[in-house]
Amino acid sequence: MSDRANNDLAALLTPAPSKGVQFSQGKILTWDREQLRNTIEWRGITLTDLPMIEGLNNLVLKPGDVVGLMGWAPENAKGVGTWWIIGKLSNPGEFIADLTFFLGQVRFMTKNDGFDQVYFGSDTDGEPLTLFFYGDSASTRAIEIANRNHIQINYADGRRAIRIDGTEASQIIRIFDQAGNEMFSTNGGTAGIGMADPWIPYLVQPTTDAQQLGTTFLPATTSAAYQTIWRGYNPIYHPRVAYGIRILATGTAGWELRMNPDGAGPTTVASGSGSAGGIVDVPGFGTTFTPGREVEIIVNARNTGGGTTHIGVDRMYGRQS
Repeated sequence: MSDRANNDLAALLTPAPSKGVQFSQGKILTWDREQLRNTIEWRGITLTDLPMIEGLNNLVLKPGDVVGLMGWAPENAKGVGTWWIIGKLSNPGEFIADLTFFLGQVRFMTKNDGFDQVYFGSDTDGEPLTLFFYGDSASTRAIEIANRNHIQINYADGRRAIRIDGTEASQIIRIFDQAGNEMFSTNGGTAGIGMADPWIPYLVQPTTDAQQLGTTFLPATTSAAYQTIWRGYNPIYHPRVAYGIRILATGTAGWELRMNPDGAGPTTVASGSGSAGGIVDVPGFGTTFTPGREVEIIVNARNTGGGTTHIGVDRMYGRQS
């Protein structure tokens, strides 16, 4: 017995498709990722710039993909009608993780306040740019990441705590206190090797070769040949050393500053005859000598005029530049 009541209801709820609507498939020939302009091969015919249903599926399409097409044309339209793309056709078992999204600009924002959380796109020069924020507004973000060139971790009040900036092989890590003062940073020069801040004072002290002569407390020598008057052994983390030499002499004084990195042999890095100061490079830093190794710092003095050379050291510390 036929259920006429149910059949009639079904006909009302799901009417038969129009004869003008049809489903087909085509192959992508070209695909513009920026404006989604396209050409599709359909039954040997090239269709141009077909509209499509919006969604993430459009971000994975590429030339060669097979897509479903929905078409419509009124009866007796004699070929006149409209096609649109309904999506990529994939077979069961295809690994969806292999899909590649071709993104122009994508931004994820918080629902109510519209604060940026993630951004994929390009910078003002057209270079690829990826931004990631953990937190809400710019004043209270906990983490900020821009590609690999900028990473920042903030205090609870939004002030920076740790920051990484720069390009490959010259990036710098900085640590700040809660007042914004830089407490520590690595060296962005010399291939990114060593420290920049804080500057570290180095220890040098009088040797047993030094003499105590006259009324001054500065160690001295009357030798015409160089004698080691000051010496210190220090771990070195900076590429350069600042020094200050003070001379009180009769006759003809002379002095030299030498460094012996990790026992490789002393190298003279500065010399003179009177009081002087300056900044010198640590020999072999970043090449034959790595940060944290020990350096022997030597200050020699002499007097070639038959007098006395008193020599003092008023500064000796590591710095970046």
